[in-house]
Amino acid sequence: SACLADKGERLKGLPFVGSLLPIEAPVQASMSLDVENKNQLSYAPMTMQADVDLAGHAYTAMSNVASEPTADQSSNARRLSVKTPLEHFTSFQRGDSRLTGALLVGSLMLEEEGELTLECGSTYGAAVLLPQVARSAEWPQFLTFLAIRSFIFLLLGMSVQFYLLHLLSREENVLNLFAGQMHLCDFGQGVRGPSGSIATPPRTYDFAQWVSRSFARDSLKALFPSLADDIDASMDAGEYALESFLARWVCCFVFMIATFQELIAVLRTCWLLYVIPTNDEPWICCQPGATEVSWLDRVAVRIAGMPALWKMLYSVFLVLPKFGIWKLCCQTGIGYLMETSTIEGLIVNSVALAFILNIDENLCATLMSEPVRVLMSKCESYKLYDRSQQENMSNSEILQRFSTKQRLENISARELCRWLPGKLFASVLVTFIFMADYYSRNCYTQDGVRVSRPLFLPKDNDQTMWETLLPNFFVMEAESEPIWTMPED
Repeated sequence: SACLADKGERLKGLPFVGSLLPIEAPVQASMSLDVENKNQLSYAPMTMQADVDLAGHAYTAMSNVASEPTADQSSNARRLSVKTPLEHFTSFQRGDSRLTGALLVGSLMLEEEGELTLECGSTYGAAVLLPQVARSAEWPQFLTFLAIRSFIFLLLGMSVQFYLLHLLSREENVLNLFAGQMHLCDFGQGVRGPSGSIATPPRTYDFAQWVSRSFARDSLKALFPSLADDIDASMDAGEYALESFLARWVCCFVFMIATFQELIAVLRTCWLLYVIPTNDEPWICCQPGATEVSWLDRVAVRIAGMPALWKMLYSVFLVLPKFGIWKLCCQTGIGYLMETSTIEGLIVNSVALAFILNIDENLCATLMSEPVRVLMSKCESYKLYDRSQQENMSNSEILQRFSTKQRLENISARELCRWLPGKLFASVLVTFIFMADYYSRNCYTQDGVRVSRPLFLPKDNDQTMWETLLPNFFVMEAESEPIWTMPED
């Protein structure tokens, strides 16, 4: 790749190239100059990648000192059996764009098949990884106690999450009834509100303001019954109504997007427990040939098979509680947002409620020890694809499969459905499911508008665990007489 000067002059740029050789991995190369034919250069590279790397480093400096080759030099270069480094580099730059695109498409499609990983930043992932690592090492004291602590943190995280969600559910389903708060349902501008009048923008209030104005009006009417008509005419309590239906729908969808990742984690954990072998396989192994590195670097941590008993324990005590907490968070959160009438409250609550599902990650980041975080960061994923088939494919097969068949004119209905945003549709579907659950439990249709069901005071101010988890099947005991019903026309 270098040009030769007059007879007897040394090859320009050769010391610079030699100084770059130690930068990369050891490369063995030799360059010799025939004394009789000063223009002929023989080069014996070990690998083409070494040629490309070497030429890439040397190209800029060499171009500043090299001159244009003569006709004899070009003729001699064509007679060389091996390309020079710069010719390899130029050929690499001018690579077939179709083949490059096919390689890119093939690698991305391969990655789309996915890989399964543990939740490395969560107490759930630590509770899966540490017991298996301890089992693979035959239960040494250090790893055993780390595994026990991971279960303690897992139980702590689930308990805090469930307790906070239980308090929100109790506030919504019990304490609000004692305050006389009816369900918001579709009370909004342009429809009749809980007082029986049409709600308009100047007469729309949240529940606290509406109940205070109603209390002041009703108190004056009780003190001065003879002036009841005058009080009604001069004191308008307004209506308890929703400020914006569009804001409600958007905020419910944003909340579900924030919680949908938790559902994906649950499904991926279920799929991981299903696809890994039901065998007593080690989750740690010693990497061969790694004798000059630290002890930790010599150990590889990977996802492997586990006995059936462990799969059963994880399914019952990890997957099911995690799914139950996600379902309770979505049901309680959607109910809380549906009962929020102001735009400001909708926006703030849609972001704040998803924080409950991140408590396990905060516990892991704060309370987990450094060895646990190191092990979780070293854990390799479980790949669902095999690269051997792609590595054995020829260039023509790669072009046929990932270039020709990938043209837009060859798209089929099946391929079109495959590229639709499935997670987006699933998020919208889950949002509608929980919103429909809220309407079915708390509202009924009157004159084409969903209004609140009659309010009955509960006999107890507490709520059991089953009434919190499954409110559709375990209904609280209540009084027989309602404290509020929707006024008739």
